[in-house]
Amino acid sequence: MPSTDRLLKRCGTRLGLSAIIGGLACGATAALATMTVRLDLPQVVSAAERAFVGRVVSVRSERDQAGLPSTWVTFAVDQVIKGHIGSELTMKQFGTATPLSDGSVIRLPGLPSYVPGEEMVIFLSAESEAGFCSPIGLAQGKFPIMRKGGGPATVTATVENLGVLQSMRSLQAPRTPLATEITLNDFLDHVAQLVAQRASH
Repeated sequence: MPSTDRLLKRCGTRLGLSAIIGGLACGATAALATMTVRLDLPQVVSAAERAFVGRVVSVRSERDQAGLPSTWVTFAVDQVIKGHIGSELTMKQFGTATPLSDGSVIRLPGLPSYVPGEEMVIFLSAESEAGFCSPIGLAQGKFPIMRKGGGPATVTATVENLGVLQSMRSLQAPRTPLATEITLNDFLDHVAQLVAQRASH
């Protein structure tokens, strides 16, 4: 098996997550998918090439032109946070959540799944040479949006992104409780500050 360094170079990846996915697409073992470092919000924002608020329009799984199991997720983009994105974006993620026509299912640990109609704030890696990308830090970079009655929309912590969301405590007042839920507007304000700080350096 080729070394990890060769896999990373061959796949043309720049970030830890992209290296994992790109390496898998180039034939690395599935064990690489579990090598995910826990990130805080500044790291997620900094590493993302594109980020936006959006809604899942469609999910399609099949093999790509190279025969690799792939899932294409199309989003309607409501608000661009970082990068250049139009009103719609289609992401190609390695693996499948549902069986392909040949009956095979390849689901990598840590990679998120998507459901049509689901709203989220998502931070995406750069694409590998094979066209794959995924949220930064696997599911750490996907933040579901919840709407309860007439109240404000909120970003809610999941098992995977809890640490990222709780890292916002350092950006808030010292006595603020650990965050497991935050209004969407407050979350986006924090992210905008981080994007601006990064751009000024």
